[in-house]
This record gives sequence, structure tokens and C-alpha cells, in this order.
Amino acid sequence: MKKKRPQQQATPPTNGLNILAIKRPPKQAEPPQEELAAISNDLPVTDAASAPEPVVPIPVDEPVLDALVPEPLAPTPVDEPASEPESASSPEKEALFQAVGIIKGDVTLDGEKTFVTIGKKSYELYYASTHKRAYDALKKEIEITGITQQRLIVYPRITHYPGGKQPYHLSFQLAGFVGHNAAGDGLPSVLEDLEFKISGLWQFIPVCRMPCLSIFKNFTKQRLEYIKSAPVDKKVNFMKASHIPVVWRDAPVPPFRFNPKLGKDSQGKASFLQIKAKFNSERNIFEFLSLLEDPSDSPPNYLKAGKKDKAEATKTKLAASKGRKRSKSPDPSNAVFPPSDATSKPKPKPKPKAVVTEVT
Repeated sequence: MKKKRPQQQATPPTNGLNILAIKRPPKQAEPPQEELAAISNDLPVTDAASAPEPVVPIPVDEPVLDALVPEPLAPTPVDEPASEPESASSPEKEALFQAVGIIKGDVTLDGEKTFVTIGKKSYELYYASTHKRAYDALKKEIEITGITQQRLIVYPRITHYPGGKQPYHLSFQLAGFVGHNAAGDGLPSVLEDLEFKISGLWQFIPVCRMPCLSIFKNFTKQRLEYIKSAPVDKKVNFMKASHIPVVWRDAPVPPFRFNPKLGKDSQGKASFLQIKAKFNSERNIFEFLSLLEDPSDSPPNYLKAGKKDKAEATKTKLAASKGRKRSKSPDPSNAVFPPSDATSKPKPKPKPKAVVTEVT
């Protein structure tokens, strides 16, 4: 009898395939459960006087507020994105101090100054060095298309004056603009024309009769390192807050007002609010539209200049202004005609003598 040969198992064809031998790595040990715990991110409000020594500087003219801004000619974010993109592990977006919105107006260039007209009023339009690329793109867009009516993404700039009797001055800082061919993504998909997203501390300030949302500088380690290495005047200017007056009659929490008769523990504190507001160019004010998040007693970590630094910065500013005045005053030794002595009185002219003639 013939023995039956064992049948060979069919194998898939391997023609044209590159088969590589993969060595399985050794199984890594999982970290202990203590290392998987979430790291607390609650840092106290930082005063410049108690901050550690700096290492890495960052630009001083960086704006107080950050926002995602699409480029008009090529719809990509401009120089300064607001924050890291949300990951799958983060359940909600981190709250930040910010005031950013969209205005639509007629842009005019007057020499070195730029203005935007909204309704019947004209406002100065500035830009920081970090957003110069957006400003250059805006000028190019106007030159190519000839369209001066533009949708601008801006930060409001409010200047308050001592005493609170003089009205505040409003201008805008350019962060980007929405090109006519740009997609409706990012901020333009959330805000309409003349709408602003404002997040800050709800309080009264001494130089304004209206309650304000105070926008402070968001805390980062790099910024903390910079302010410790910067001169006092630049440090204070970098941490300068922006106070946005808002008309909001039925606010869920009252604005904080400092009472000098109460002690520090009895003062209370301002609530952190995130709202959407409408800019009214006729009245030159921001009007409440909707509440984006519930009021919070725990604001995001921020930077604030101390009283000693503010006083020292004021002295430095006054000394610099006096030095400029002295340099502009003319030098008496270089004068063509020597200055007259103000104390010496001019000599009186001699009176004419009377001449008497005899008539014979």
C-alpha cells in the first residue's frame, strides 16, 4: 500500500509583499496610581513683589488679551493664538481674561495714523508689533480690492482719566480681519458684527462711574519670568489691566465696590463673569447681551502689579517727563541775544526842560 502524504496547508500569496519581522517590545510597567492623579492648577493671584527671579523675556507690547484671528488673504491664525487646542481629555475649555470682538466700519489711512468709522463716529485703530502682519495684510486687501468697508477683529482700548468726571476715551487695537473670501470659522462663527466676548472681574473702579469688567493679564510662567527681569516701569505697563464699562441693569451678581470703612476681610471680592456684549457706537458704550457661563468666585490666575511697583513707576515717569522738558528748553549761553534781566526796570526817559523866553 502506498502511504498518503500529509496535505500542505494553503498559505496566502506573498508575491510583491515585503514582510518584516517585528520584535515585540517588553511590556512596560504601568505607573503607580499616585502618578496618574490630576495635577492641581490653582495658583494664587501673583503680585510682582513676591515673584521668583526671571529667565526668559517676552515682548512688552504683547496685548492684554488673546484671540484666534483668521488671516484675510489666507485664512490661517495670526501670530498669537488664544490657547492650546482642546484635547479629547479636557472636558471644557479653560476660562481666560479676554475682551475681543468684531466691528464693521470704514477704514481710512491718514498719514501714519489709521481710523475706522462706525456709524457717525471715527475711532483710532492701533496695532501691536505682534499683529503687524495682520495690519499689513489689511492695507494690502484695501489696495487690491479698493474696499474700505472691512470686518475687523479688535481689542477695545479704554483710557480712563483721574476723577471720573471726564468721559473715557475709546479706541481699538487690530488683531486681524475677516477677508471677503474667508471661511466663517473661528471667532466670526461665534460673534456677529459689533459683538464682543468679554471675560473679567465685575467691579467699580475709582475713575469710572459705570461698573466695569476688568481684564487682567493671564498668568503664565514665561510672563512671570519676564516681569521679574524687566524694569519697573515696563513691568507695570505690561501688567496694566483694561477696564471695559458695561451697561447691565439686571446682572445676577452686584459689581464689587471697595468700601474704605470696612476691613480687608469684610470687603468681599469681585465675581468673574463671561458675557457677550454689543457695542453701541451712538452712545459709545458696551451693552450686555447674554451670559456665556455662570458667575464664578474663583477667577483664572492672573498677574497684577503691586502698590510699591506702581508708585516707583510713577516716580520714574515723572522724572523722565521733567528730563524731556529740560532738554527741550533753550540754552541761554547759545542765544544770539543775551536774555534781558527781568528784575531790572527800564530807566525812565528824561522829561523835556521848559524854555522860558522874555518878551520885550
